Amino acid sequence: MSSFVRTCAFVTAVATLSLAVFPVSAQLPATVTVPGSNLSTGTLLEAIQNVVNVLLTLVGIVAVVMIIYGGVRYIISLGDEAEAAKAKRVILYALIGLIVIGLSAVIVNFVLSAIMGGNAGGP
Repeated sequence: MSSFVRTCAFVTAVATLSLAVFPVSAQLPATVTVPGSNLSTGTLLEAIQNVVNVLLTLVGIVAVVMIIYGGVRYIISLGDEAEAAKAKRVILYALIGLIVIGLSAVIVNFVLSAIMGGNAGGP
């Protein structure tokens, strides 16, 4: 039961820390404004790109947290080969996930940039 409580506490801490990233994006200046109004607007493709970039960032944060979790688990294994192997597997899968996330960000931003005529600004 203590493993379940530790896992819940870990997930809660990660979720709380990841929410601290969102107010920063509100400080970015609007790129397109509608004349005669205070509203800013963009195209549907820009909105899709923003949503995809935010989701990829969140998944990237989760992957980095999983690498840290695997490292802690490896240290805590205390020489137990089975636990060390599980920790190494967590680290390996998280690294593979980071590679996939990076490649998908490049592909999505390239495709949207090609569709929008080179005006896409990725992260």
